[in-house]
Amino acid sequence: MRKIILLLITAVFSLSATSLDDKVAYLDNVKELIIMTQKMRGDTNVYVKGGEIVLSEIEDDRDNVATSLRDLRHKFKTVDIKTNDEFDKLHRYMQSLNEVASELDTMTTFRAYSLLINEMLKIGVQVQENFFVDGSERQKRVSAVMMKDVLPMTEHIGRLRGLGAGMAACGQCNNDEYSYTKEYFVDVADTLDELVAAMKTLNASYPNSYPKNLDQQLKKYQTDVKNYIGIIETKLSNAELGEIESIKLDAYDFFSHGSSLIDHTLSFYEMNKILLND
Repeated sequence: MRKIILLLITAVFSLSATSLDDKVAYLDNVKELIIMTQKMRGDTNVYVKGGEIVLSEIEDDRDNVATSLRDLRHKFKTVDIKTNDEFDKLHRYMQSLNEVASELDTMTTFRAYSLLINEMLKIGVQVQENFFVDGSERQKRVSAVMMKDVLPMTEHIGRLRGLGAGMAACGQCNNDEYSYTKEYFVDVADTLDELVAAMKTLNASYPNSYPKNLDQQLKKYQTDVKNYIGIIETKLSNAELGEIESIKLDAYDFFSHGSSLIDHTLSFYEMNKILLND
């Protein structure tokens, strides 16, 4: 018992002594892990549905995710023991899922990867809150938007990207995919509105810290995301009418479009990261 207490005390003092640069680097690593896992999930879904993705690309995706997870474990002194153990468990789960992914139903695999990403998002929020519990009000606010609004939005777009590109690759979707995707639109729209509102609020509080045209950027971003959602909604509506073949959707173009939207989403992460260091 005494040994456990000593370990906890050491972890607390280690966390409090962690530099701001180390904290930001850790959050960046979590962000990188989430983005790479999203790509692996989407590529895997397209691959198993006959899309133009070769197996070596899936293997590269898995290597990149594994490397990112190992990088987090090498930063174990930046966080508490519990967080390090949680990412260690995720690493083992990821390895196990990769081994059986090709044997599972495509939606089962897609959902399993999505559950792992959700866990990464939850841990990322825990880390952000612990890092900045004694930080300035601005640090708390901007880091919260980074982890609680921006990264979840990348996941929503990443999920739609993987699902839509998979449908395009095989030219149709089954009932499970149809229901899963259709029910998901509300979550995407809600998170989009929350992100835009959060960025506008920060801009109002710190007007000299953001681009002068941020409101225009946010308006265009919101329109672009809604248009992307509309592409899938149209495809699903035609699927419901039995006319899915009438919608021409190139898997590669759709995936690429989604990736560009994720990059745009991450630009808001970068804007806020600058404020952490000011």
